[in-house]
Amino acid sequence: MESILFFLARITYYALTIYEWVIIIAIVVSWVNPDPNNQIVSFMNRVTLPLWNWLARRLPRSLSMFSAYFSLLLVWFLKIFAPGTLITLGKFLGSTVSISDVPSRIFGFFLLGVGVVLQNFIFFLMLLLLIWFFLTLVNPSVNNPIVRTLVILVDPFITPLQKRLPRMKVDLSPLIMAGVLFILNTWVVAELIMFAVGLTNGGIERMLHGPA
Repeated sequence: MESILFFLARITYYALTIYEWVIIIAIVVSWVNPDPNNQIVSFMNRVTLPLWNWLARRLPRSLSMFSAYFSLLLVWFLKIFAPGTLITLGKFLGSTVSISDVPSRIFGFFLLGVGVVLQNFIFFLMLLLLIWFFLTLVNPSVNNPIVRTLVILVDPFITPLQKRLPRMKVDLSPLIMAGVLFILNTWVVAELIMFAVGLTNGGIERMLHGPA
């Protein structure tokens, strides 16, 4: 039974990796307005749009247009949590992991998945804040849909800072918030990931490809 669950874990991991790349390619292709009747485009739409639409209906309105990106975050979480849980259960059934260690290992894979998602989401926010900072230097038009979307996304993060910072010709609040997020990512999220790796006895890569 242990070998079966280990095999399923590997299949799950590699299947999600393939799906991850399908999503990435679909995102890139969508930027060039591809022909929807093209067989490759049609295939990518069939396997990605259902998840994107499902997430779009559940995300806040301001984030719904980023459902493709959030689908990647979901896949990255599942790529860690699902195989890790299968391997842990397999090792328990194979008597190489005690029943008392099962909850902590599964929780470790859950935390590791959450940590990876947080790390990537914080990077995404930092990127948006840096883009917004450089846009403010050229006084972008608020009528531009991209600019309006950026305002909606970054405003909750920079408005509290703007109220406390002295008024200057250059709005430094996006840079300061990006710095805060960088510190949060380095000191808090990174520590969470290290803690989770310890609970899982090495993380998903070691469980799949090395000794446990």
